[in-house]
Amino acid sequence: MMYTLTVHFTNTIHIIIMLKCYVNNTIFEQFFNKDIVYINEQKEKTMGDNKLVRALGLKEAISMTIGTVVGVGLFTCGSAQIGSVGSWIIAFTFIALLISIWPCLIYGEMSAALPCAGGTYNYAKRGLNRIWANLAGWHYIVSVVAIGAGETLAFANYFKILLDQLGVDIVWLDSRIIAIILVAVFLVLNFRGIEQSGKAQTAFMFFFWGCSVCWFLYMIPKVHLEYFGGIAMNSLPPFNEMMYIFGLVWWCYTGFETCVSMGAETKYPQYTLPRALKISVFMVFALNALFQWFLVGLVPKEFYGVLAVANAPYAEGLKAVGLIGFPIILLCIGIAFGGDLSTINPGIAAPARYIYTMAEDGALPKFLGKIHPKYKTPYIAVIAVGVINFILIATGSIDYIASVSLISLAICYMIGCLSYIGLKKKYPDMKRPYKAPLGVVGCVVTIVLYVFMLIFADKMALLTSGIITVACIIFYYLYSHKKEFKMPSIEEEIGIIEEPDEETKKKMDKQYNIWKVCTIIVTCIALGIYIIPMIVK
Repeated sequence: MMYTLTVHFTNTIHIIIMLKCYVNNTIFEQFFNKDIVYINEQKEKTMGDNKLVRALGLKEAISMTIGTVVGVGLFTCGSAQIGSVGSWIIAFTFIALLISIWPCLIYGEMSAALPCAGGTYNYAKRGLNRIWANLAGWHYIVSVVAIGAGETLAFANYFKILLDQLGVDIVWLDSRIIAIILVAVFLVLNFRGIEQSGKAQTAFMFFFWGCSVCWFLYMIPKVHLEYFGGIAMNSLPPFNEMMYIFGLVWWCYTGFETCVSMGAETKYPQYTLPRALKISVFMVFALNALFQWFLVGLVPKEFYGVLAVANAPYAEGLKAVGLIGFPIILLCIGIAFGGDLSTINPGIAAPARYIYTMAEDGALPKFLGKIHPKYKTPYIAVIAVGVINFILIATGSIDYIASVSLISLAICYMIGCLSYIGLKKKYPDMKRPYKAPLGVVGCVVTIVLYVFMLIFADKMALLTSGIITVACIIFYYLYSHKKEFKMPSIEEEIGIIEEPDEETKKKMDKQYNIWKVCTIIVTCIALGIYIIPMIVK
């Protein structure tokens, strides 16, 4: 047994080393050298100003967005719903994709026209009014910080299982302590600059993809096609319960606005942001569908009860069917050090930009908008995000954090849709480099669907979101409303958005086309593998 474990551990180390070398020598060399030159040039232009630096390209925007979305939802409460609906999870996932596409395109149009920090907050400020903007800002901050907090707890759970498989028992250690230490590490990373954060994010995502592919290939022979079909019980769950389950599955898509919130730090945002949004939503679907397919094919129905209550359903599902050792070790390494870390990073970076923007506008205390003179990051806002993380981590409940997050983000997105309609009316002549198809219709449909979904959400989380809303309104009238505010012109707020030269544009188009082709292939594979059990039967 000890020899077998040693062999598994050695194989795992070899895979990690190869992946790390690939990331360091190939990806960084290809992707970052020119970016660093651009960043340094931008720093020279903005040195001494309280301004953010445009340093993120398409790959960083995609990795930031996918990193926020893929993680705690997929690897915890989202996939745990397989314990209730079995292989029908793909139907829930596909419907969640369908109701996410239109909002992504709508945000693509707004972000290309108004590429500034703060995302929905800035759209609502112009399209509606300041109180709606404050509501959007507060709910977005709480929601995305909640995603990061939940992710640190998820990391702690998978990390403890990983060490257990390696023979190190730390079950006695409270997961919240591990989570708090992890947040502290990422606070330092985000404090030191967006280019450092962007580099780390891309590395996390490629490491996660590498581990995922290795795990998929290793586990294919162990998949049982006869496990597909049917559900976990004799009949479908009650409609109320199905809607609650759907809400948690939809939560696996929330966070697509991450790259939008960092519009002030994105290069050529008029092209980058809409493209990143279109790629990200389908990549997220593919990842969810692929991992869910394997979990259904590996775990028989008699163990669905284990999945339904699991904090780490993939690891606990493998343990239940006796697939211990190397399969769990590789899985936990990929999830913990790739998927989880890639969510925690933007979970700090994105809400910090909201706080910075709101402080600049007087919606929050001015000191929260300070930019570090050396690293050009909103460092006080980053620290504030850390404090909120610590508070949420203290609850120790991923399910509660998930419910609060999905409700707050749904509210934020509905305000975003209202803002889109308002911007159309107030700024009909505003330059819109990208236009969403039937945008106004999409906004109405999205709002109706989200309201209906929230009716069935967790009641305690709904109460929490109500308290946040009331607190925001009270704070607005006691503090923000009294502050003198002059709406800056669009040109003053977003600055000069440069057009890429012909050579740069060709490179951008080529990079986007590569991402697009890869996304189409992966999405088709993710859908196609669900047809295989039907054909075989």
